[in-house]
Formats: sequence, structure tokens, C-alpha cells
Amino acid sequence: MAAARARFIEDGGDPEAVLPAPNVLEDEFKTGMNVIKEKRAEQQAELERQKEENLKKKQEILERIKTLSSTPDEANMAYKEFKELQNQWKEIKLVPIEKNNELWKNYQLYVEQYYDQLKLNNEFREYDFKKNLETKTRLCETAEKLSEEPDVISAFQQLQTLHQEFKETGPVAKELREAIWTRFKTASTAINKRHQQDFDGLKEKEEENLNKKTALCEKIEAIDPTAVKTAAE
Repeated sequence: MAAARARFIEDGGDPEAVLPAPNVLEDEFKTGMNVIKEKRAEQQAELERQKEENLKKKQEILERIKTLSSTPDEANMAYKEFKELQNQWKEIKLVPIEKNNELWKNYQLYVEQYYDQLKLNNEFREYDFKKNLETKTRLCETAEKLSEEPDVISAFQQLQTLHQEFKETGPVAKELREAIWTRFKTASTAINKRHQQDFDGLKEKEEENLNKKTALCEKIEAIDPTAVKTAAE
């Protein structure tokens, strides 16, 4: 098309006369794509706004839990409020990803500090520790069974959900905290290792296929068209 237009102009033709006709379908497609992009941008902006709002809410909860553990008496009197704050925390989901670890570490720290101050209502504290240990033990067992899951990708995705639940579950008795976390971390490491090996294997296979295609292209390029034509004659 470009060559024909150039010849037409060289022969004295009017350049405006050979302008390509507008492609209506292409214009409609571009318009549609622009609308989709705008909507996606709006949705992403709303999601980011929601994440920031959730971050602020969680930070406020952390500050409140922190004040509840000032003294044993205050901790005892605020037990009902503390449980409500924990429920609110669990209901708040997405936050900016770069703030996730910091939030979890602070939440874990302040919750443990609260329980350490909770002296008078010892039966409540021991009950919570017991239920939390049951939950975390179940999560450990589920994570350990995931090592037998044939679908590595599925196992990895399920592990992320388990991690979130483990983080949101309250602490266990102080003497058991390190052991239960080590057990869960060990199970997680095994799954993460399988996932990495699967990824490396896939990457290696893709590289191998690329090399084969490259070699095939080089062979095709090396063929002498003249020789092919002579052989055909």
C-alpha cells in the first residue's frame, strides 16, 4: 500500500486522493478499549483508596489495643472491648502490600502484651490460649498435608490463605509460641520449596523450547533459495 501510494505521488497524483479510508471497526475497537482502560483505572484508584482507608482503621485498632495493656487492672476491665477489636481487625481485609508485615508484627506484639497483662481474668486468658492453640495446630496439620498435594500451584495458593488465618489468630501460651510458629514455618518452607522447584523447572523447559525454535529458525534462514529452486527444476 505504501509503495503504491509513493508511485502514485511520483507520477503527479494528488497525495490527498490516496488517503486510506477510515477503518470504522478499528475506530470502534480503540474507543471500546479506551473505555475499558478508563474503567480499570477508576477501579484501581478506588481499590487503592480502600486499602489506604483500611490501613488507617487497622492502625487505629493497634493504637487502641496498645493502650489496653497499660496495667493488669485496665487489661482485665477491657477484655470485652479487646475481643471486639480483634473481630474488627479480622473483618478488615486489603491494605497496601508494603504495610502488611509491619501491621502483622505490631498486631502480634500488642496482642501478646495485652494477654501478658491479663492477670485477674486468668480463666479467660487460658481459654483463649487453648482455642488459639487448637486453631494454629489445625493450620499446621493442614499445611503439612499440603506437601502431598499433587498440584503444586494449588498447594501454594492454599498456603497463602493458611498464612493469613495463622496471622489473624491470637497468641498461645508464651512457652508454646515459638514451637507452634516453627512447626507452621517448617511446613510452609516445604511447600515454598516445591513451588520454587516447579517454577525453575517450567522456566528451564521454556528456555529449552526457545533454544529449539531458535535453532530451527537458523536452519531455515541458512537454506539457499537458489539451490531449492534449482532442485525443484
